[in-house]
Amino acid sequence: MGQGMNAVATVENKQAVTEANCDELKIAQNWLLEGRKVALATVLSTWGSAPRRSGSHLVVDSDGNFHGSVSGGCVEGEVITTAVDVISDGVPKILEFGVATETAWRVGLACGGQIKIYVQPINEDVLKQINEHRRLRLAAATITELKTGVQHLLSPNEALKHPKADIITKGLRSGNPVLFEENDGEYFLNVYLPQPRLIIIGAVHIAQALTPMAHIAGYPIEIIDPRKAFASKERFPQADIYDEWPEDVFKDHPLDRYCAVAAITHDPKIDDVAIKLALEANCFYVGALGGRKSNEKRLERLLAQGVSQSDLARIHAPIGLNIGSANPAEIAVSILAQVIASNRLQDKELQ
Repeated sequence: MGQGMNAVATVENKQAVTEANCDELKIAQNWLLEGRKVALATVLSTWGSAPRRSGSHLVVDSDGNFHGSVSGGCVEGEVITTAVDVISDGVPKILEFGVATETAWRVGLACGGQIKIYVQPINEDVLKQINEHRRLRLAAATITELKTGVQHLLSPNEALKHPKADIITKGLRSGNPVLFEENDGEYFLNVYLPQPRLIIIGAVHIAQALTPMAHIAGYPIEIIDPRKAFASKERFPQADIYDEWPEDVFKDHPLDRYCAVAAITHDPKIDDVAIKLALEANCFYVGALGGRKSNEKRLERLLAQGVSQSDLARIHAPIGLNIGSANPAEIAVSILAQVIASNRLQDKELQ
């Protein structure tokens, strides 16, 4: 435990890497390229007020440097200690913390939660595969045998042929990790879905309110509006700006089922084609600004362009949850809430 104790002693002095546009798994791969030895800690399950969801990661190197979180700071010191030991002896370990344990009180998880964490030497080959799938915006899942640490990555197509296809495909649709038991041991399915993108059609006042809110919620934002006076970096510093027609932008930046499209120009010449293309790409959310009469006319136009009735039924219009919003900022809140609900509460089809 010698190196691990040093890690705990220096936790407060260590600073997590703050590389722009990086996350735990990308940073882990960079550390491996630098010749560091790395362990991966993963939340297996939580109960009560545990602040990090199942599947969350913390990466640690042999010197106790770390990035990510498995508890929001409550148990990280103990996990880092264990991670350094795991790097040293190569044996994966399971940690459990709860309000009833002395360790939980000592490390700060005294708020009523319980958490189960798996710490393993990182599998470099699997890590590369995960990051490549994420770069290509493809869904993937890993299955880890907890006793041995043996880990495999599965694509959606491979998942359909797996003996546990029902568990894996359900996880890939929902994005939810699964801890399950077989006769020969305990296994953990973790799911890696592409990061949702929010594409806003129309650089209007609602978009100016929606962009910073969505940015805080963790969505990369793209603003598309061929009206150059509207679509400027000065008005939208937190978004990628495209002052082109939607159909031209989507040629180079194609839509997929992990995209949300909010069409809010209220101009059919701009909105309609974006909506049609979003439906064709099976985007998880398609919303359109306008009252009921405007929406009826929109549906007639899209139907005439060959859009099916089942696809038309997927359009959220009038856009946003019905919260009685009365100004651009409130409408933006209703849109973001509806996007989040669509992403979190609805299963996605497999690729």
